[in-house]
Amino acid sequence: MHENSPPSHRVIRNIFSKFGDIEEWRLGDPARAAAKGYPRKYEAEAIDDYGIVFVDIVVEEGTGVLVCHEVNGPNAVGSDALTGDSLARAENEALQTMRRMREYGYLRPNGGLRKPVVAITAHQHWKAFRTGGEFYPRVLSLAEILQEMLPGNTISLRSAGDELGDEALAVVYGDVPTVAARMQIDPITHRFSYDGRPVVFAGNPNLLPELVRTRRLERRGTGFANADLRVFHAWRLVPTVLDKALQQTLLRGTGIDPALCVEAMEVDELLAAIKRMLTDGAVVLKPNGCSGGAGIHVTVPGMSDNEIRERIEAVVGDCVAKYGANTEATIFPIRCFPFVRSTPYPMSDGGHIWDLRIAVMFEPGRAVAYPVSFRLAPDPFNAESFHLQRDQWISNVTGRQVTLLKSGMDDEALSAVGLTDEKMERALTASVKWTVKAWDRSVRGGVGVAVYEDACEENDTSFYPWQKFSA
Repeated sequence: MHENSPPSHRVIRNIFSKFGDIEEWRLGDPARAAAKGYPRKYEAEAIDDYGIVFVDIVVEEGTGVLVCHEVNGPNAVGSDALTGDSLARAENEALQTMRRMREYGYLRPNGGLRKPVVAITAHQHWKAFRTGGEFYPRVLSLAEILQEMLPGNTISLRSAGDELGDEALAVVYGDVPTVAARMQIDPITHRFSYDGRPVVFAGNPNLLPELVRTRRLERRGTGFANADLRVFHAWRLVPTVLDKALQQTLLRGTGIDPALCVEAMEVDELLAAIKRMLTDGAVVLKPNGCSGGAGIHVTVPGMSDNEIRERIEAVVGDCVAKYGANTEATIFPIRCFPFVRSTPYPMSDGGHIWDLRIAVMFEPGRAVAYPVSFRLAPDPFNAESFHLQRDQWISNVTGRQVTLLKSGMDDEALSAVGLTDEKMERALTASVKWTVKAWDRSVRGGVGVAVYEDACEENDTSFYPWQKFSA
């Protein structure tokens, strides 16, 4: 355990280590990160607020090209895998919290709060929660940083099961369902509250699908009706991190080509789409508004219509089992992607599927990027049977008891799968480019699902000078 970890953090991590915690913080190595120049710094002129996203990439077997299979929002963890702590992320969260309080007029000129407010930090559903060693130290850091930024104001940590007290700012923590159960949305201002107090920060976008499932929030297309999302971390990107199809479109021009995606709102339409795509190989099914690998299934050529329908039913069934009643209100459209087989990571029992998670944390005008963790599927990959066993091809570490993780700075592991220094730099730069494009699209809209520059770039490839985003 890192010597520079505060005693309270060490106690928390010791407790959660007894309950199958993933413990990505153990991968952290401040000296190695500094030697490799992580986190990389980039200019990001289009970005005007705070947030973090996590980009999952692989090197495709056979072609050697980089593929991004999805982007995750601030619901994801692992920000402590670089140095062993998430202090920089907690500071980023605190800076957004302070900005929202100023914008909403809750701060007096002397720094005192005009009314009691709440900052929310929510984690995965308890039955899939294996990241307490990252989550709780980050919550503590957030509260401590906010106390430094708000001298003279009382700040308290409150579990979602606790009653609020007379504190000026309550930092509330708990699992998504318990936190969401105490949230409200004002029908006039469209702002969020918690037990009647204004919410000034919300750190997990998965609260929104939960509010839809419990019929307190209405979906509108890929977004949400009558909801002011500004309090959510990376707020402009919330609809995008929940829309895996749009994510792929926005990869255009970043250095990583977008993958084909077909989406459907009902079963017969989905069945027809899968059958068309199966002529080119295996197809992955992903439900909308879910996380941690929930409901992800694969279909392969040769499956009958009944077998494909069974997989579609399994997508729905898995989500209902995790999220409960009214899950159907959030999981459609179900999206279909070509299955991408990564280069194999060699182990004693054979080659394992893997992916590399890259973090992009940003603030107005700037971004940093760094590799988080190298995640391995628990079982070796077999092309003939992988569709029958998730542990052969799913590398998500939540929701399972077997975890295979390596540092994203592990040169031996990266070399073994073909992630050369050049590919790593390209992956980092592409992750930042994607983030800037997604933010820019949210700010200015654009043509269809592209930003203005994409249309210009089609006629002049030098129009969009991406290199300016690299420091």
